[in-house]
Amino acid sequence: MEKKQKTRFGGLNFLGIPLDPTLGVGDKVLDHMDESIEAEKRKEAASKYWIRCPSCGKRVVKKELIKKGCYACGWKGTKEEIELAQVKQMTQGRSTAPLIKKEDTHSYWTDCPKCGRRVVTEQLVEKGCYICGWKPETEDRKQKTEDREQNTEKSDI
Repeated sequence: MEKKQKTRFGGLNFLGIPLDPTLGVGDKVLDHMDESIEAEKRKEAASKYWIRCPSCGKRVVKKELIKKGCYACGWKGTKEEIELAQVKQMTQGRSTAPLIKKEDTHSYWTDCPKCGRRVVTEQLVEKGCYICGWKPETEDRKQKTEDREQNTEKSDI
C-alpha cells in the first residue's frame, strides 16, 4: 500500500500537477511585506532624528536619549556608547534584544508590590500606589511602626 503524501496545496492537483489555490496571490503579498520591511529598515537607518535605545530596543528621539536617557528603561549612556550600539545593530541586523545591559538602570514603569499593577516608578516611590494605596517604607514610617510596636509591648506588660 502506498501512502499519499500531503502537499502544501491541500491535495489539489490537475493531471498530477499540484495547483496553488491562491494562484500566487499569497506569494505576492509576502513579497510586498518583505519589501516594506526592508524599506522601513532603510528609512530608520537613514534617520538622524530617531534611534533605538541600546538597552531596551525602543525607538526614541536621539537628542533626548543623549540628554536625558531612555524614557522607557532609564538607560543613560554617552554618545560613544550609542554609536557603538548602532554599529552592532547594523552588523547583527535589526534586533529588539538589548545590546547593553546595566543592572542599575532605573525603569520608568514598575509593578506595585501589593497589587501587581504597572505604575510610574517615581510616583510609586513618592506617593505610593494610586490603585491599592500601598506606600513604600520610609525612615519616618519605620520609626512610627517601631514606636507603635514598643507601645504595644509596654501595654501588654
